Amino acid sequence: MLGRKIFYIYIPMYFLPIVVLLACAAFAADVSFEGTLDVDYGNYLEKNFKVNNAANQDLRLKMNIDLDENVRAVVGAASKSQYFRLSDSSYQYSRIRHREEATPIGSDLRFSPFSFDGFSLEWTVRRDLTFIFGDMFYSFGDFNYYYWRNPDYYAAVLETQGMRGLGVRFGKEGYVYIGAGDSNNKSGRIAASYAIAVPGINQVNNKFTIAPMVDFIKGGGRSHNYTIGADANYSRSYTDLNYAIRGIWGLHPSSGSYINTFTLEPSFNYKNFNLASTCYWALLSDSTESSKPLTIDQTYTSDERLIYIEPSYSFNKKFSMGLGFEWHKPDTDSWFLIAPTGYLYPTAGVDLSFWIGYSIVMHARDNPGFGISSSVKF
Repeated sequence: MLGRKIFYIYIPMYFLPIVVLLACAAFAADVSFEGTLDVDYGNYLEKNFKVNNAANQDLRLKMNIDLDENVRAVVGAASKSQYFRLSDSSYQYSRIRHREEATPIGSDLRFSPFSFDGFSLEWTVRRDLTFIFGDMFYSFGDFNYYYWRNPDYYAAVLETQGMRGLGVRFGKEGYVYIGAGDSNNKSGRIAASYAIAVPGINQVNNKFTIAPMVDFIKGGGRSHNYTIGADANYSRSYTDLNYAIRGIWGLHPSSGSYINTFTLEPSFNYKNFNLASTCYWALLSDSTESSKPLTIDQTYTSDERLIYIEPSYSFNKKFSMGLGFEWHKPDTDSWFLIAPTGYLYPTAGVDLSFWIGYSIVMHARDNPGFGISSSVKF
């Protein structure tokens, strides 16, 4: 039931054999857990500074069952905040930092289900070669920009896709997957990507790789049947100075035309000073160039163009301060966001950010929002 304050997992009888199998495996094999947990709180002030609290969480959990030193079974589970949107009677994922997608605490339309998130059997033949059978997930062009960082919701080329089938993974830099798509019972998919080190440039303190990407789907379930792209990364390291630049290009057909997306993400670090940036541009045609206009609804972002720049200063290994500047150009009027943020790193794998957001929309000013976002990797 929506709106419950206490959540529990109900296990139907047909799941009982799976539970028993996992329990037996836990005693018979080496079992380990890994995952991520993101928890957010936001306060969006309304007129006359009326408080409007919002919260969400996103848990991804994997249980690794090592049957021997080369074979393992992986079982996934997830719990993500959702809400029921009355405007179109649909279920949506809740996200903080943009007030339109944050759900108020105590709302009867807000809930957090706990669900199965895939199973796979992995056989590592040697260090850089693994065969996989089961559920496989992939995405193209993950952003560094904090709000678009989760590829389940945003991506420069292609957001997270899923299939069940066979795959081969080449180290951590490449894969080939083929199987049945999770969008309907008619679709089949094939996806491949591999990061190629550029000879002569890729060295100890000088890295340059290019990763081509291809994704093909047959049988429907998506508005376009293929996607291609490339992700290039260059970095240089010195004693006190480090810098990197990343470029991403993607293309997929839509409405008789093509959508091209371009992303540039330079970063810079000198001693305690840091600079992060994301520049994104989607080439969309209007009604004079094609039979149907292309909009951001045919991309995997919420903006046609974005510029994000955040300089920051690290006071020590535990705390830093940043000041983010953002320019967004969606289908409607462009808007700006100023976001001072404090970053706290209590220990390895844990970070908290204390943020304030103030947006300006075409000669109009919005009321500020503030909150705390946390991320845990284990």
